[in-house]
Amino acid sequence: MAGERTVRLVERLRRVRGGDPWFDKRGLDTVRRRPVDDETIERRRRRQRYLGVAFVGLLVAAIWYPVLAGVGVVGCATAAVGVGAVRGRFYCNHLCPRGGLLDGYVRLFSRGKRTPDWFNHPLIRVVVAATAFGLLATGIRAAWRQGGSLGVPFLTMLAVSTLVAVGLGVVYHQRAWCQVCPAGTLSHAVHRIAEALGRDPAPRVEVDADACVDCGRCGTVCRQDINPGQYADREVTDHGDVFSWGGTEGATREADGVVDHGDCLQCSACVEECPTDALSFDAE
Repeated sequence: MAGERTVRLVERLRRVRGGDPWFDKRGLDTVRRRPVDDETIERRRRRQRYLGVAFVGLLVAAIWYPVLAGVGVVGCATAAVGVGAVRGRFYCNHLCPRGGLLDGYVRLFSRGKRTPDWFNHPLIRVVVAATAFGLLATGIRAAWRQGGSLGVPFLTMLAVSTLVAVGLGVVYHQRAWCQVCPAGTLSHAVHRIAEALGRDPAPRVEVDADACVDCGRCGTVCRQDINPGQYADREVTDHGDVFSWGGTEGATREADGVVDHGDCLQCSACVEECPTDALSFDAE
């Protein structure tokens, strides 16, 4: 039976690589050993929609009470960094209100395209973070001197960055902004530093090299433009990793079957998409 599934799978992959589109996934899906938990997926999406509504509510309320924007920005950034020390970018996928807006609503209008390689360069992150914090500091200083509300600079930054995030989400994929988000970058960097100091790494997706057939479907659903299958005991190129200064080409190294890219959101989308169950993720 297993031999027949393997034959069907190899034949299907041969046709796809020859130009046959993925219009019918049954040739791969029939070899799955475990079903996708649709209830868990829907529960996660429902939570993200609630977070998205809460985020929009915060923005609207902050127009009359700008201090709310300051509390929201500082609170979310602190939470992202705090959780990042223990769980990497777990906060970005599961708890971030703006992430909920992007996944819950912007996803419906997104073109679903990957961002250019240069967009993932660490230098782009530095420029975005420096610009955001520089403008915020300038705004706070001006508000302090003029006796205005210190919440206004936070509201301005939050509104402008959200417009940019939505625009990128529509042009590329819904989470394109998350690849350069200053709070996400800090979360990423703090976790790498915690690892270097001896703390256990965050839960990670693991790749079974024997089961992986390099179909690439996991990479098409990753919202951070990571290709998990590339980590199956072979050379891997880390695009966008804060500590991989490999230029637009990325940094190439040997992988050991663990997707240890610092921008992994731990969302399990790649695990759910894998047709051969080559990917696994233990959240504990």
